[in-house]
Amino acid sequence: MTGGESATRTALVGWIVDVQADFMDPAGRLYVRDLFDDSDPGAATIVPALEAATAWMREHCDVLVYTGDWHGLEDPEIDAVAPDPARDTYPPHCMGRSPDPHERAGAEVVAEIRPVDPVVLAHDAGTDAAEATARRAVAERRPVFIQKTRFNVFEGNPGCEAFVKSLAEGFGCPLRFVVIGVARDVCMTQAVDGLQARGYDVTAVRDATWGLGLEPEEVTLARWAGKGRVVALAELEPSGF
Repeated sequence: MTGGESATRTALVGWIVDVQADFMDPAGRLYVRDLFDDSDPGAATIVPALEAATAWMREHCDVLVYTGDWHGLEDPEIDAVAPDPARDTYPPHCMGRSPDPHERAGAEVVAEIRPVDPVVLAHDAGTDAAEATARRAVAERRPVFIQKTRFNVFEGNPGCEAFVKSLAEGFGCPLRFVVIGVARDVCMTQAVDGLQARGYDVTAVRDATWGLGLEPEEVTLARWAGKGRVVALAELEPSGF
C-alpha cells in the first residue's frame, strides 16, 4: 500500500441501533410505532429491510456494532408510574439488568439479526474496558454489543466515546458509518446526530428505520442528509458502498 492509498483508506462500521424485542415485536413492552396514528403498523414492517441491511453489513463492513437499551428501574428514562415521552420518560422496557428473566428477554436483539458471539461493552464500562473491547473487535473480527442506560449511546455508556476512538486506532484509519435501527426520532437520531457532531462520515438507510412520530420523518432525514448521506437500502446493493 502506498502512502496515498493509506491516507484515503477508511474502515466501514455497520451501526445497528436498538433492534430489540421490546421495540420490534408488536407484543413488546415499548413497540416502536407512531404514537399519534393508530393505523401505523410499526417497526415489524422493516424486519426484512433490517435483515437485508445487516446481511450487506456482514459482507462489506469491517465491524458491526449493535447498541441496545439495558435498563434497570432506577434509570432516569424509566417511569413505571407516569411515563411521558414529551419529558423523555417511558414505561419499563429492555430491562437487561432486571432479575426477572422474562423482562430481560425484552432486551435481546431480535433473532433475525442477532449478533453471533459479540464482544459486550457493559453499560458501566470505563475507558480501559472500552479500549480493550475495541481491540478485541478489531483483532478477532467480532461484532460488538454496546449496552446503554440512556437513549443517547454517548451518554448512556461512559465508555462509548473511547470505544469509537479506539476502533479508529485499531484499524489505523478514519471510520465511516452506515446506520440502521429504531427509533428513528429517538435513539437512532441521537446516534446519527452524535456521530455527525463528532465529525464522522455517516450514512443512514432510510427504509431500515421506523419512528414514534415525535419528529416528522422528512425533518429527521433532511437533518441527517445535511451533514452526511441518506440512502435507500437498494442503493447499498449489489456491489458495495
